Amino acid sequence: MIRIYTLFVLILIQIPFSGHTQNGFIVHDELAADQDASIIDPEYNMDLKIVCWQSVCGELWVCSLNPVTRCFVPSDGKGTLIDVDLTPPTPGGWNGPEWMLSTGCTQIVYNQKKGDTRFPAVATQVLGGWNSTTLMDYPGALYAMATRNYSDSVGMFLFESESNDGIRWVNNTDFNKCNLYPDVTLGFFANDNQQICCAYSHSRQPGFVEVQTMFPYFTQISDDTIGAPSMWNDPETNSRMFMYRTNGSKTLKIFQENADGNWYLFNSFSSPVPYPYQYITSPEPFQFGGRSYVSFMAAQSTMGMDEMPAQIWIAAINPDHPLMRRVSDSAEAIRIDPEPVIFSDSAFIYYTEKVFTMSWQHIHMVKKCETGLENYLTSTPESASAVPIVSIFPNPSGGSITVNSALLKLPHMSQVEIYNDDGKLMIKDFANANPAHLDLDLPSGHYTLRLRNQLRSATTSLIIR
Repeated sequence: MIRIYTLFVLILIQIPFSGHTQNGFIVHDELAADQDASIIDPEYNMDLKIVCWQSVCGELWVCSLNPVTRCFVPSDGKGTLIDVDLTPPTPGGWNGPEWMLSTGCTQIVYNQKKGDTRFPAVATQVLGGWNSTTLMDYPGALYAMATRNYSDSVGMFLFESESNDGIRWVNNTDFNKCNLYPDVTLGFFANDNQQICCAYSHSRQPGFVEVQTMFPYFTQISDDTIGAPSMWNDPETNSRMFMYRTNGSKTLKIFQENADGNWYLFNSFSSPVPYPYQYITSPEPFQFGGRSYVSFMAAQSTMGMDEMPAQIWIAAINPDHPLMRRVSDSAEAIRIDPEPVIFSDSAFIYYTEKVFTMSWQHIHMVKKCETGLENYLTSTPESASAVPIVSIFPNPSGGSITVNSALLKLPHMSQVEIYNDDGKLMIKDFANANPAHLDLDLPSGHYTLRLRNQLRSATTSLIIR
């Protein structure tokens, strides 16, 4: 059953790069795991601070995430070996392991290869370890995606098969029962419920399947030809959002559902970087501080997976609060698989950088980027007052300054960093007191001073005469 709603265009915003880059933001893009670990397609469970991933040789591993350093523990990611013989995340396998979460149940779904055939598999956390099950009733599975909410009484995973006849889904309470909705593809579960956002397979038009009904049905969002659909509830507007890329992967569109059940075009933007980084790939919505954002790659190819350079960016969803920010460093690098990872006090984007060795092999280095959203000032007094204030006296200065901030309450845990106008780190040291007195040997010019502790960070401008 296909249900199509009338569409109304509410607003269309093209966000240019130069006008909405957050002033004062300093890129921090660094390793999150051992650079030689070659960790592929990690997925993050932030309720338990654990990560699942697969190795080059098809092993499934789970490790921890340090809540202070935000790095993998152990550093090579090899905490607990769960299973072997996973299908590589290539065009033949599509993606790696995914978390499937429900009330009292932590599971991982993945593809496993038996002989020349792929099957979905499920690993379940039990007391003292993990149990793995290969679902031999479903041969030819191309990939698996799952629901990720501990509040769900039942978990689900979906997959497509080599028969290319639609999307199948299975409940974690009964692996023997499989449901099929025909003629849809590109399936992902919505971020916060069990709707399947997808595309009508022949025309690739976006929509979603309601599966929690006796007779599932498809709701179409627009007439665009799309890729990478996603769906979530926006906390700022308390409404459903549907996002996808279109226009040959050069445009990202966000639709909003109104109270009447109609879908409006809410926002739209292109890559913030000109040719050859004109494609938007791997868009992932996330929420932080009561607002919705999206991480994505500004890439040199439409897939973002064919060993071409890419940059990692974030953007605000709401056009009333525009933000467009590059969070990866300025080096040209092959970057893939950006994943928003949300801590209680900050938001990071983790991604994988592919580096070729002298023997023309490549390793996968997991890196993490700060987003600076914890310091992102908005127009609301409540948000502004929550941002840590840094004061410098005198400013301008001849070199000797006094720094005062709430971040210095534990001075031995606070770090002072000073960057020049080009973003080069000039000074890095621990604060010696509260307030902190610093004698700086710097040439005349404009600088950015940044304070960091284990929980927060804040920046302010500094002028040396």
